[in-house]
Amino acid sequence: MAKGLSVKGLKVAYGNIEAVHGVSFEVNEGEIVTLIGANGAGKSTILRAVSGMIPVKEGTVILNGTEITSWPSHQITGLGMAHVPEGRGIFTRLTVLENLLVGAFKRKDKKEIDGDLDYVLGLFPRLNERKKQLAGTLSGGEQQMLAVGRALMTGADILLLDEPSMGLAPVLVESIFNICIDIAEAGKTILLVEQNAAMALAIADRGYVLETGSIAIHGDAEYLSKHPDVLNAYLGGAS
Repeated sequence: MAKGLSVKGLKVAYGNIEAVHGVSFEVNEGEIVTLIGANGAGKSTILRAVSGMIPVKEGTVILNGTEITSWPSHQITGLGMAHVPEGRGIFTRLTVLENLLVGAFKRKDKKEIDGDLDYVLGLFPRLNERKKQLAGTLSGGEQQMLAVGRALMTGADILLLDEPSMGLAPVLVESIFNICIDIAEAGKTILLVEQNAAMALAIADRGYVLETGSIAIHGDAEYLSKHPDVLNAYLGGAS
């Protein structure tokens, strides 16, 4: 069975307005692939459609060799993909540890859950220090770490990360991206939506540039980081 994510001819509409126009892309096992583009380009809409949060108008989504087009989110998570949405969506009145265990609530493999919990708390030492603290009292950066950690606790091998650096101080932005690298090196696959195109391309293997719901440019990260259109639109112009 092929591992990874394959999206072909994806169309998504809000009422009569089509927001995504026949987008196709691949995320192979072990890759970090980024979607970059301006606000309103359709990046977050694609993630929501792929993860079953909103309906697909047309096209196919294949996860680890199984077509999951229009599956509900909870079934998709069970097949090995977890979505960390923009805004984090943590349970503010639960502790850090309780939030992490919520991620694993459908799993039955207790030994593996314990191992994943040790891995997550090792990956995020701040969460380990604050595991009995209410999630709502964490800083923005810590809440983002918690959202990623909870996704890892589902046992997913593919993570969809939507704007993980949004609202974070620069030092925490660098920390979050370094953690993405660590996660990929541990064998996970990441589809990353990110406004900070420079940071995204610095850690990604490949990328797709979206303009008004369509893919305008795609290629490996080095190619995109030197492409004049990407330089001018997202990277502050040629140096």
